[in-house]
Order: sequence, then C-alpha cells, then structure tokens
Amino acid sequence: MKDKVLALYKFIAQILIIFSVTMLFITFNGIIAGESAKEYSTMFSLGNKGVSFDTILQILLSSVVVSLINQVFFSEKLFKNMMMLWKIILMIIFIIAAIVIFTIYFKWFPINLAEAWIGFFISFGGFFLVSTVIMITKTKREAKKYEELLENYKKKHSKEEDNINESN
Repeated sequence: MKDKVLALYKFIAQILIIFSVTMLFITFNGIIAGESAKEYSTMFSLGNKGVSFDTILQILLSSVVVSLINQVFFSEKLFKNMMMLWKIILMIIFIIAAIVIFTIYFKWFPINLAEAWIGFFISFGGFFLVSTVIMITKTKREAKKYEELLENYKKKHSKEEDNINESN
C-alpha cells in the first residue's frame, strides 16, 4: 500500500514538473512573440497578456499523457528486457507523436507553418537535453549513494564475521 501511494505521489510530481516547465516556457515565448503569434495560434490567443484557461488545461492534459508514456516505457513489467537506449528512443517517438497530435487537435500552431515546427523541435530537443542531463546527474548521485551504502554494509558485515570467527 505504501509503495502504491509513493508511486502515485511520484507520478503526480512528475506531471506537475512537466506542466510547470512547459508553462514557464510558454510564458516566456508568449512575452516575446505572443502578440505576433495570436493571429494563428490558439496557445497565444491572448497575445502577450497571458495564457487562456483552455490552453492551461490542454497543457496539463499533455503533461499527464507525457508522464503516462514515460511511466509505460520505464515500467519494469512491460519492457524489462529492452535496452535502455531503445526504451528512450521509443519513448521520445511516442512523446513527439502525442505532442504533434495535441498541436494539431488544439491548433496550437498551424501544421503548415515550418517556423513553428522548427521551433517546436528545437524546444523539444532543448527540453530533452536538459532533462537528460538532470536524469544522468541524479542517477550518478544515487549510484554513488548506493555504492557508499554497500561499502558500509560490507565493512559492517566483515566486522561481524571477524567477531564470530574470533568467538569460535
């Protein structure tokens, strides 16, 4: 039960992190280019004045979908024998497909506007690069922590064995 609650907490935290970072990015883009983009983008329908409630909920929904995709690909149940590289590649493909579907369905920007798609892929690449660096850093830090715990366990276990051997 505790594990399920912790997993749900982590899932919600992941959704909120993705949502927050995305909203900050949209906010900065809106401040810079919102007025010119409001003519063709529902995402910037208010120009540089803000983001509509509809768009906020769309971004929240997209954050949930991205988190679900992430959850599926990093699930030990479904893809336990797949190489990590392939998991990441497939996850990226599914995330891009989901975002493209959201973009087309919610008319975030016109599908025939090359500059918008270039901006999207540059932004996605930047997000992916930053999140990869964070994930690698976190993994290395956790690996170091576990390595230290293992060393401490080995030392403690070794001392206990020495004490048992001395008693005999």
